Amino acid sequence: LKRSRSNNIERLQALLLIALIAQYTLYLIGKAAEILKYHYHFQANTIKKRRVLSYCYLGKRILTHKNYHIPECIIKKAQRSLINEAK
Repeated sequence: LKRSRSNNIERLQALLLIALIAQYTLYLIGKAAEILKYHYHFQANTIKKRRVLSYCYLGKRILTHKNYHIPECIIKKAQRSLINEAK
């Protein structure tokens, strides 16, 4: 509790939930970006046959650039794909 600068366990739980949702959102956007082959725009030219960036890093980069659009259907496809990968 001291490291989170909180004396309240409920507040810490809420902060952890917010962090988890943010992390999952980045992961989902990163996976969707991979489906749309956007990851090739952000990685070095040396490796072009596979993704070398993490989903979270890729998601963060996509969010900071306004030129990339991810349709809702691709987000849903990414979510299904992540669920299947976890099985």
